[in-house]
Amino acid sequence: MITTYALSLATRDCGNSQRMALIDVVDDWLVANYPIDSYGPGTTVRTRHSSDDPVFRLTITESAPGSTHVETLTISVVLLETVLTFDVRIVSTPSTAKVVPYTPPLLPPRVVQLVRTALRAVPSEDANRYITDAATLVDTELGGQEVAAFILAPGRRLPAIVEIIDYERRTQPLVAIGAGPLVGLAHVFQITSAAALKGFTELAGYSLIGPGCIIVQWAGNSEPDITRRRELPAAYEMREQHRIIRLVIDTAARSVAAPRMPPPPRRDFDIIDLPVREQPDEETESEEQALHIEQLEASVDELEAALADADRLLSEQRTQLERKGGQLDELILRNVSLETQAGHTAQVRAVPSMTEALRLARLHCPFLVFHDRAIESGEGLEGPEPVSVLQDLVRLNEVARAWMSGEITGTSIKLACRQMGLDFVPAISVTARQKYEEDYLIDWRGHTVRAEAHLRRGRKTHLVRIHLYFDDETQQVVVAYIGRHLRDKGSAS
Repeated sequence: MITTYALSLATRDCGNSQRMALIDVVDDWLVANYPIDSYGPGTTVRTRHSSDDPVFRLTITESAPGSTHVETLTISVVLLETVLTFDVRIVSTPSTAKVVPYTPPLLPPRVVQLVRTALRAVPSEDANRYITDAATLVDTELGGQEVAAFILAPGRRLPAIVEIIDYERRTQPLVAIGAGPLVGLAHVFQITSAAALKGFTELAGYSLIGPGCIIVQWAGNSEPDITRRRELPAAYEMREQHRIIRLVIDTAARSVAAPRMPPPPRRDFDIIDLPVREQPDEETESEEQALHIEQLEASVDELEAALADADRLLSEQRTQLERKGGQLDELILRNVSLETQAGHTAQVRAVPSMTEALRLARLHCPFLVFHDRAIESGEGLEGPEPVSVLQDLVRLNEVARAWMSGEITGTSIKLACRQMGLDFVPAISVTARQKYEEDYLIDWRGHTVRAEAHLRRGRKTHLVRIHLYFDDETQQVVVAYIGRHLRDKGSAS
């Protein structure tokens, strides 16, 4: 696993209101960029959040088509005593055995926007200076001295980028146009006059610095990185801009440690009484638990990356099979035909109606429970080919069998459906849940439950949705609805 981006902002004297403000920012960002009903193959989202847990954590794993690495984005909001930490990091996990060069992609704009919004919601400081997305313009000698004093501040944690505008040649700034992808990772200054340059160099102590120079001064005042634009050909300037941005991001990824996260709160059934002689002291126990939790979370991230990559590969293979003329569909139909014709010649048989498809499904899918609403809605369905609905139910029956027998767990249902060639979605959108909840409710075992999980097939006149309810107590898969797309965020209010 390779860390390709790391940002950690700690703000003191914070309370629960600031913590909730940051959590709301992350939630809104998640809804805007990863709607719950739009996760593609290879994308998974996990959340750690409870009222008694000081840690809020969002983990998004993505395996892009054609990529040799799986990207895991982790966003954490942690309030310990009065210190509020906002941590964002991206980890890349190799998914191939090939020895090939790998250059991490630049920070996605959506992550830049998240950091920018978080800083506006809860401002953070570094060496008594607010961290902002804008470049600070300096045009006076006193202003130049202030920049030099800030660079020399011993408590500074973030690098400072100082670009001295070439005011003699009137060239445009190269880096100091705003933090952009470096927001939260660096302070950016733009010196625009000879007076400001004089005040800066006299106090900072740099030599051979003049108009057109770009200085990246690291925290701790180690050797700076200096670019002299007058020595660069014009064609290389954009490449140099990319190099500086990449340098800061890569340096932060290699040096910013992840905050130590306390373990999730214990429940009553998690606590095991130890003999008195075996009980470690509280401080040692807490430290060991924190280390163990970090190891487990790293293992989960690796497994999640492997799962996302497998999910994407299965989806690609499914698409290839569909392009080859539906050969997999024919094999499924042949299996149904053999079971229904009992001794007759094995051949693919057309299903004339939805009534016939549902009759065959109820007869030959013993691991599915068909709710009355599913039968009523399915028999009234017109347009999609009944054989397509039947083959989806036959495949789903195999997934239900594996779940009931304990071969797979609830968290593996999505992957099992992908393996069977089913387009499975585990939940509905927030809008559908809030505004049109009644469309998804059924009566089941004396209770009203919400059938959010569904199978998708077809488009326009051939569109059909099969909504499901997974009963964790009885391990039953209930087919709740078969029909057109139910109301959701795309429906007219």
